[in-house]
Amino acid sequence: MAKIFRRIREKLLAENRLRKYLLYAVGEIILVVVGILIALQINAINQDRERAKMETVLLGQIKFELQEAYADIWRDAGVLTMGNNAHRTISSFITEDKAYAESLCFDFYWLMQDEYVYPTSASYARIKEVGLDIIKNDSIRIYLQSLFEGYFPRLDKNNSFTPDISAAFNDYYLTAFRPNTDMELRFSYPLADDTVGTRIYTDVSYEFPRMNQQGERFTVGYAPLDFEHLKKDPQFLMLLEQTQRYRNTKRRHYAAVKATIKDVVGWIEAELERR
Repeated sequence: MAKIFRRIREKLLAENRLRKYLLYAVGEIILVVVGILIALQINAINQDRERAKMETVLLGQIKFELQEAYADIWRDAGVLTMGNNAHRTISSFITEDKAYAESLCFDFYWLMQDEYVYPTSASYARIKEVGLDIIKNDSIRIYLQSLFEGYFPRLDKNNSFTPDISAAFNDYYLTAFRPNTDMELRFSYPLADDTVGTRIYTDVSYEFPRMNQQGERFTVGYAPLDFEHLKKDPQFLMLLEQTQRYRNTKRRHYAAVKATIKDVVGWIEAELERR
């Protein structure tokens, strides 16, 4: 092709047909520019196709990771709910000046339990690496960023929003409680079933006494050494009030995370179905 163009130019110059040569030269330039534009367009289309394939893969991966994280969040929220129930029960015994009941050992156990979120973020890290704009759906992109850069950091171990409830109670419990060893006392709390997209979370409950992996029977619970003193102890009453504020804040964050994950996974599934 280049040889043909060169011969035409040489012929026009040899015949001293300058006007036609200039018109031809302009036409040749236009043809080259059009060819470059077409090549760029084809390259852009190919890049868009590759990014679309990558987006599909990343959406599938992050959907799986969010559903995995939700399993822990679902259980953690259940623990916080049991802690909240325990707080109400213990508070009622204190305010109504009731005598100690053996079942309270379980309430004192759940009162000091705390949980944290440890989500896998490999897919989100990859999305940030290639550019958040690879996610075309604005809602998915914005809410993923909110989850991984806003909500999850507020629920990790070293966050500055909610102090550790277990740590707050630990020193007090070491001197004011003894472990429950009564295998006749029973505790059972089934978690309500839940769903995220097409995944179902079910058949999880907290029951004691129970068997460990070695087949040994064990239980949980903390019994106060002096319940009458504890009911009037200003240190315990302060801990009770402080940790309830921590727990309420954390429960709100967990509720927001659960709702957001449900929305994002639903949008991702709808997006993948259209492809």
